[in-house]
Parts: sequence; C-alpha cells; structure tokens
Amino acid sequence: MSLRLQVGALLVGTALAFSTAMQAMGQTGALERSVIAASGSLTDAQKAALGVFVNAQADRVRTSSNAADVEAARIELITPARDPAASATFRRAYSGALAADLASIAKGSDLRRALSAMQVLRFGRTAESFDVLLDCATPSTEPNPAKRIAAAGLISDGFEDLDANNSYFESSARRLRDAIDGESDWIAIHQKLSAIASAGRRKDLPVDNARNVRRLQAEALASLAKSIKASSTLDPRMQAAQRTLVTLRNDLLLMPTADRAAVSKTLAPALADFITAGIGQWDSAQGDPAMSSSYASTFNSCEVLLRLIDREERPEVYRGTRPESDARILLSAWESADKAKFQAEASRLAGIVAAYRK
Repeated sequence: MSLRLQVGALLVGTALAFSTAMQAMGQTGALERSVIAASGSLTDAQKAALGVFVNAQADRVRTSSNAADVEAARIELITPARDPAASATFRRAYSGALAADLASIAKGSDLRRALSAMQVLRFGRTAESFDVLLDCATPSTEPNPAKRIAAAGLISDGFEDLDANNSYFESSARRLRDAIDGESDWIAIHQKLSAIASAGRRKDLPVDNARNVRRLQAEALASLAKSIKASSTLDPRMQAAQRTLVTLRNDLLLMPTADRAAVSKTLAPALADFITAGIGQWDSAQGDPAMSSSYASTFNSCEVLLRLIDREERPEVYRGTRPESDARILLSAWESADKAKFQAEASRLAGIVAAYRK
C-alpha cells in the first residue's frame, strides 16, 4: 500500500489522530514547527499531519487550473524541506511522502506541473526523491527532452546536499551514464555529464567512490565520442562535448595523480575520437559558422587535455618546457581550414593515445 493510501486509511480509521493532525498543521494549513523539528520518531498524529499537508499541496499541483496556485503549492512544499530546523527524522519521512505523491505528476505529460513536482523533489534530498528525477532524465522512461534537461539539471544541483549512502552516488552516476546513450538532445547530454561531474566533486565522498564516479564520466564521454565519430555530417551533440571538456580540464588538474592516470586511460581515446570526428565531418562542420565554432572549441580542449595527459605519462619529452608553451595546432588548423595540417597533428596525437588502448 502506498504512503498516500496508508495515510488515508489512518485518517478514516482514527478520528482522534485526524483531529490532532489538523491542530498540528495550524490554522493556515502549514506544518507546525513541532512536526518539522521532531527529534524522535514521528507520532501517528505528526505522520498524519505530514501526509495531509503533502497530499493537499500535491493535489493543488496536480489539479489546479490557476498557474499562480500551482506555483504557490510548489513553494509550500519546498519550504519545510529547506527549513534549517528540519530534523533528519522529519526529512526522511517528508521525502518519502513527496516521492509517493509527486512521482506521478513528475512523470506526467503536463510539462508545467511536472517541472513544479520535479523542483520539489530536488529538495527531498533522499534516494527516494532522486530516483524519480533519474527516471525523468532517462530517454527510455521520459520522452519529453525538456523534462530530461530539467531533471538532469536538478540532479546536478541536488548532489551537493543529497543524503544518501556513498554507493548511491556511484549508482546514480551509472544511471546517468546509461541515460546518455540514446539521448538525442545535446543540452540534455551536457546536463547529464555535468551531473556526473557534480557527483564526483562531492567533498565528503570517499576516494574509491569518487574515483569510480570519475571513471563513469570518462566512459560516458567515450561512448559519446564514438557515437559522434560514426556520423558522416556535423553532429549537434558536439556542443555537449565542447561545454563538458572546458570544465573537465580543471577537474583533472585537481584530481590526485593516481586518479588522473586511471581516468586518462579511458579519456585519452575519447579525445582522439572527437578529433577524428572533425576529419570525417570537415565539410559540413566548416560550412556551419555556429557549429564550426563549437568544433573549434572542442578540438582546442582535446589538444590541451591530451598534452596534459602526455606530460604526465612522458615527462622526459617535455623536460625544460612549460605547459603554456605547447602550440595549439588543431585549433589554428581548423580555424584556417587547413585540413592537411589538422590531419597530420591528429595522426601524431593518435600515436600518443595508442598507448592508452593497450
């Protein structure tokens, strides 16, 4: 039986608990501080009050024809979750109630209502509410790209204060990686890649878990690169790679040496695949000014990252030089439309990357 039905049965079966719950909600319909700050297990009356409150506000989101009323309900539901005085006991119970009542709205076809529900679930801060958002970010379970984009963005933001065990960050990153395969919208791809990166940056995440999350990010990029390389014409998804690689450089610099080396074995071939895609899609990408700029930025990042990786793997080759002295050959060749020069440098970089495929 769902939490919603359990609460309904409780209210029907126990008039006293219902009456006490109404008192706990106060005259305005808001939850009483005693419920939000409860230090021990919630009483039956407090559980009932919580259930009535969530159910009432969720019904407003689900049924109101007034956009302002839907927005007001969204704020009402978020407010207790963001209350600094909210106890861990309350947060767990509240998140469970939110997931039970809002999941169907978040997964529904009404975009405005779904976005409101997802915004509330982001503040649930538990695996229950996050699981709903992860479903909404997955093409196989959510056909609307706007919802997938929004869900991934909320997940990325929510990793910062998610209250879950360490393995959940890994499993979430794995679901996001898998959700990138088959994703047609480049913005959604970028948001999912950003979300995986956010999980890896979680400050209190143990080293092993963080390393595994970063590996999943590299695997997602590798899969994306292979898919883009398979196209014979320009691929809009290159815009996702462009934006992801810009921030990835800083993440790599901050990683422990061992972690960077482990990620590089998957990342380096992916970078080479992005470059190879540029050769195969040269004419169509060069012929589109906006996309040409995205391709140029991507190749610049690929070149910088590959040199960063190579400097660490073969320091003797670069002894006596500084990283900023490395020439950006791919970028200049692309911008001058010198395909022969671009191909020559791509071949040289591919030779370096070959070591990572062993």
